[in-house]
Amino acid sequence: MTQRLRWSAVGLCVGLLTASCGAESASPATSGPPPVSSAPVEPTQPVVTRAPASTAPASTAPASTAPTTSLPSFSEQSEQMFDQAMLHDVDIEISNENLALLDPPTDDRVPVRLTVDGTTADEVGLRLKRGWGQFRPLDEKPGFSIETDEFVDGLTMFDVDRFTLGNAAWDHSFVNEPLVYELYRAAGVPAPRTALARVTVNGETFGLYVMRETYDERLLAQHFADPTGNLYESTGAHDAPDMGLELRTNKRRDDTSDLAAIVEVVATASDEDYRAAIEELVDVDQLMTYWAIEALTGHHDGYAYDLSDPALLLGAGDQLWNPYPNNFYVYHDPASDRWVFLPHGADMALGMGASDTYDVGPSTPVLLPPKVNATIAWRLWQDPTFRTDFVERTRWVLDEIWDVPALIAQADRLAELVRADGLTGSREFVTMAEFENSLAERKDFLTRRPELVRAELATWESGDGQGEEP
Repeated sequence: MTQRLRWSAVGLCVGLLTASCGAESASPATSGPPPVSSAPVEPTQPVVTRAPASTAPASTAPASTAPTTSLPSFSEQSEQMFDQAMLHDVDIEISNENLALLDPPTDDRVPVRLTVDGTTADEVGLRLKRGWGQFRPLDEKPGFSIETDEFVDGLTMFDVDRFTLGNAAWDHSFVNEPLVYELYRAAGVPAPRTALARVTVNGETFGLYVMRETYDERLLAQHFADPTGNLYESTGAHDAPDMGLELRTNKRRDDTSDLAAIVEVVATASDEDYRAAIEELVDVDQLMTYWAIEALTGHHDGYAYDLSDPALLLGAGDQLWNPYPNNFYVYHDPASDRWVFLPHGADMALGMGASDTYDVGPSTPVLLPPKVNATIAWRLWQDPTFRTDFVERTRWVLDEIWDVPALIAQADRLAELVRADGLTGSREFVTMAEFENSLAERKDFLTRRPELVRAELATWESGDGQGEEP
């Protein structure tokens, strides 16, 4: 079995929070991560189980009036699964018959034998990931979407039943999603956990992957007191407001009246009444934090942050890139009866992605109008008071969450795992030289971004019309 590598000193909160991840609340850290033992954690319960998922963790629903840094309640087993201090081993065994069913790719999953860090489960559901720009066919380095309970009710591995194996088609540094989602969680915004994994299929090492948990009721239960609300995902429908949200939970009940209520307020509320009306339905304070991190990390493939301004294009003949909301979930939290935004698809953040189309870097503006089809955010942006609040929230993220030494240290620790792997998988399309170059660019973005954004915020606040659109 491939040797597993561990860091000698790293906290599961990766330096962004002062308390251990088992705590109920904490404030952002200003020093390095807390040390943990380099010895593997022995599970106190079986890591493969068919028991029903627990739905009663401590509440960590975001506060409605101020940013929160409350920590979710993760199970010890799932922390093993997403331990960033080690390079995980994932082995997939697929019969020839089922391999044929994956090519061409479909939404139907096939049963496979899955082994994660020496623990094996049979009849696990698997399909190829088909996201735009990430898709690779089976004869290259495909991404994988896994549901452990697709064919066996209640089957979990390490208390996890949904996760993906991302092939790093966009992010050749392998650090974007781990870093960006840590920022979100440190700011109190629920986000998936990640870890790096070496993936083998039928005895052939495909390469290095980013293993990421998937939004579902089990993940929601780690962040919310009540995980039974409606979860929606953006479908990427360019002609639909907020990208044609599609229900992902409670499909049998199929009650989307909560979505209809949002649509009505966006369409009918007056400018004077809009913010108060939408705050009855959406946690606007949480959205503000979500949006600020999206902008600070340059996550232009997300919900609100828009880089389609012609002034940012490299050439007059370039087409507008990604002017539509994408890569996000929303959850209607029954406890607060309001919507909460959840980040997704951050592999094109931190100054990379469409580098041939945009001049994206640490100095790229933050104070930009949102994507027009991000209708909730678009109408909020028309309110000068909201824009002033957004500036303050952006500064709060920089001051309290964006810890440059901790972020660089986390990037370096992940980089050591990549270097130890060597990117020698038979399907690997990232070279070590490309990795090192991409990593250096990410670290440069992380280091220089705060100073440049603070200058932008100061310029805006010192302008003649602070309430006018930047």
